[in-house]
Amino acid sequence: MDLAVRLVRAALPISRTWRFRHPDDPRRPYRPRLKHEVHACWHEHLLPLTCLLAGQKLATLASRDRDGEIISCILRRLGYEVARGSSTRGGSAGFRQLARSFEAGRGVILTGDGPRGPRRSLKEGTARIAMLMDSSVTVVGVAASTGPRLPSWDRFLIPAPGATVFVSLAPVLQDGAPDTGDIQAALQREVARCEQAAREARRARPPLIVREGREGEGCEGDRTLRPGRGTPVRRSLERRLRDQWRRPRAALPLRGLARIYGGVHEGRHRLYDLGLLAAHSAGIPVISVGGVTIGGSGKTPLAACIARTLQEAGHRPALLARGYTDELELLAHEAPGTSIRGHPDRLRSARRAAAEGATVAIVDDGFQHRRLFRDLNLLVLDRDALRRTNRARLPAGPFRESWERAVVRAHAILTTGREPWTAELSRFDGQLRARIERLAPGVPVATAVFGHGPPEAASAGARGWPGSPAPRVALTGIMKPNLFFAQAGAACASVREQLALSDHGVPSPRERTAVTRAAGRGGVLTTRKDLSRLGPLFDPDLPIWVLPETLTWKTGWEDVRRLIRDTASDRRDPGPPAEK
Repeated sequence: MDLAVRLVRAALPISRTWRFRHPDDPRRPYRPRLKHEVHACWHEHLLPLTCLLAGQKLATLASRDRDGEIISCILRRLGYEVARGSSTRGGSAGFRQLARSFEAGRGVILTGDGPRGPRRSLKEGTARIAMLMDSSVTVVGVAASTGPRLPSWDRFLIPAPGATVFVSLAPVLQDGAPDTGDIQAALQREVARCEQAAREARRARPPLIVREGREGEGCEGDRTLRPGRGTPVRRSLERRLRDQWRRPRAALPLRGLARIYGGVHEGRHRLYDLGLLAAHSAGIPVISVGGVTIGGSGKTPLAACIARTLQEAGHRPALLARGYTDELELLAHEAPGTSIRGHPDRLRSARRAAAEGATVAIVDDGFQHRRLFRDLNLLVLDRDALRRTNRARLPAGPFRESWERAVVRAHAILTTGREPWTAELSRFDGQLRARIERLAPGVPVATAVFGHGPPEAASAGARGWPGSPAPRVALTGIMKPNLFFAQAGAACASVREQLALSDHGVPSPRERTAVTRAAGRGGVLTTRKDLSRLGPLFDPDLPIWVLPETLTWKTGWEDVRRLIRDTASDRRDPGPPAEK
């Protein structure tokens, strides 16, 4: 029996968990009623459409082989009328049976590339039957936010439990009867439209709305961004975890998961330390910039800073990142002229960079990526996380591993933070440096502070702004939105609203409309990292401002810079630091 047929039978209970939506309104349930006409879809979307359209007065076509008999039985139980035939066997008889069903008042839906393909290549049957019945044609686009695809000719789609399935209908508008090319073009457009909505749904997560002022001090912007009356604000998983991270002890289930995560993490490191898992060379010096927390420590701008340092010394560096578009765009802006590669397999990226002429590789967020041998391990310690969280491991805290154990694998350590440099912060940094000296004697330590410069125009509307920047909305999707909002308030007193998305997230269409209204003529203030994701979502006439980030070294940078240059020049072979 064909695997797709078995899945149609098995997935019927799971389909009750799918959320069907229209790409233009992803918040409301969508249950289309198909008209008395001919409809065209792709074979790969058979499973979600079969479940969505069950019970409507529809007729379809199934092949005459054994698989067709099985699928016919399933479809008939769901209320479909099934004609038997295909493009290779019994097609004429099947078309006549469909014509009788159409005359009896049923709509017709056909998989235009079935039953054997090629994938997304429309056959002539849809246009022929529409001409035979003198019917208009409507195409059906489908895409799912999550779910695997089978390794079959059509890459059969199986939406995951709880997935959002986008469905759209569009008529094929022609003066006469539409031909096969017209139908295929319309079908491709609708599928692309749904797939774009699915990509946005994968990136978007429930937003965290942060407000200024005391309760009751509302303003026009507040009314715009506030959820509808009586609608509770859904806190995202990230928000709930962050609340737990600020507690001295996280919830018991999280602490239990953290023990499991820590055990697996420590076991993996032990396998590398014992040589049971091997680290592979890239053929060029490799410098890793990584941390022990999950985000917000400034690893990406530090990697760009190191790339600029090596460029000034005459090297041809390559920056290796995980592949997030916003991180790649930030690296391209901060380190112009550097080869930038985004792929989860850093070893492959490093070897390809070497083959194309790079003299040194810089790995962004690579401290735990031990499969690639690193000549220099730079550990980034986030003062904000050390001061403001419980220092527990994921998911009970933001730490991937114990920072005290991590420092013994580092050749140099960079302490960073985005809070203003105060006497209290200076004392904490001194205590941290003293602790590091006891744990890893002789390892260079540098202290950095991230600040901000004046807002910069990042859209046509901002570049045409007549006076000083006056954004009304601060919008970001980074790991630590509160620190950005503090900087935004200090840089622009005009900011009245603050909207925080999840890390790497994007706003929904409804939220984009609300942001545009709240921004008014003043526009939006965001970060350089957010710009590549958020900028294209808004009208070019909306003023969008970027708050540039500055990097100030307080102490220790000269020693670390000398170490970086020596490693890139292959004048130093530190080897792995001794385990403590």
